[in-house]
Amino acid sequence: MNRKWIIGAFAATMLLLSAPVYAAQPEEKAPAAQDNRMEDGGKHGHHHDGMLGKNREEHRMEKLRYMADYFGIKTDGKSADQLKKELEAAKQKDKAKWEAFKTEHKAKILEHLREKAKENGIATEGKTAEQLREELHKLHRMHHKGDLSQEPQRDVKQG
Repeated sequence: MNRKWIIGAFAATMLLLSAPVYAAQPEEKAPAAQDNRMEDGGKHGHHHDGMLGKNREEHRMEKLRYMADYFGIKTDGKSADQLKKELEAAKQKDKAKWEAFKTEHKAKILEHLREKAKENGIATEGKTAEQLREELHKLHRMHHKGDLSQEPQRDVKQG
């Protein structure tokens, strides 16, 4: 049960960390950032099996609403595309507020990573979000490999 919790927590952490960072990229950097995520997504796609179809759209709307709330944009009855356009306009209009949003969000991410690291016995002092993310990922891989090595061996008859 503890391993399932760690895997779930890790997947949730990765989703929280990857999605808002993409939204925080300026327009000219967005295509390059998207390409990198596509490459990384292939390596760890099995962690995001639940994020297909409707769940993915719900998650996207949740992120857009979170950002819209910060900027004081009403979200009722608006599509993802409408919110995205309004957020882009708000970012251009008030660049200082956008920078403050990114800073605040990065701090929340770092705090979340510190909590997860402490729960898993990982020291957090002086470590960046990227370092903590990597250590949690290593721990996850160790647990994942441990699960695989404990699976019973099956006899496969060749015919």
